[in-house]
Amino acid sequence: MPKIVEKNKETGECLVFDFPSNWKVVKYDQEEDSSIDEEAGFYRRIILGEESADDDAQGIRAMDIVCRLPGKPKRLQLIEVKDDRKRKIAKGDRETELYKTLLLKTVGTLAGLTLAERLGDDSLRPMACMTQKPAIEVILFLIEPPEEPVPIVGSKRTLRRLVHQQLKTTLDQRLSAALNRWGLLFTLYNLSNRLPPDWQVREIR
Repeated sequence: MPKIVEKNKETGECLVFDFPSNWKVVKYDQEEDSSIDEEAGFYRRIILGEESADDDAQGIRAMDIVCRLPGKPKRLQLIEVKDDRKRKIAKGDRETELYKTLLLKTVGTLAGLTLAERLGDDSLRPMACMTQKPAIEVILFLIEPPEEPVPIVGSKRTLRRLVHQQLKTTLDQRLSAALNRWGLLFTLYNLSNRLPPDWQVREIR
């Protein structure tokens, strides 16, 4: 069963994504890890390159995980993981940031897969099939801070909660509309009440 571990660099906590055994899965933005003899993934090796710190390619963003689903027609999932439980930023500002970030990462990843197909890169061979026009679903897996206890109706806290829910709905709608114009499907998942149907997520502390 393919497994991808996403580590929060700020907290050290990890999320483990378990995918079906017949899926092809890669951590697209994989960093080099000499402790386990893990080389950097295609995005960091080829697109950013060894001089990535000073390279103009730094502007090219990447999704966290890319999946090739079994069967025909060809289908891909591009997954971005955001753990906001410790993040200190105004909700409205964060929704705008997520919207821009996901669009940039989607474009960058599609460009990377196109280049990987052109170069015949072995690590991405199952996913690098852009010329075959696969169906593509873009997924944002967003983990938010725990909700505060529900207060009495009419309080300021209730109002803030309703506003936050509206902002999340707006983010979902804006990304769905933008990606639909590109011929892509968008789905928003989380850990609490909107889990993905095809794969599982668990925490390691």
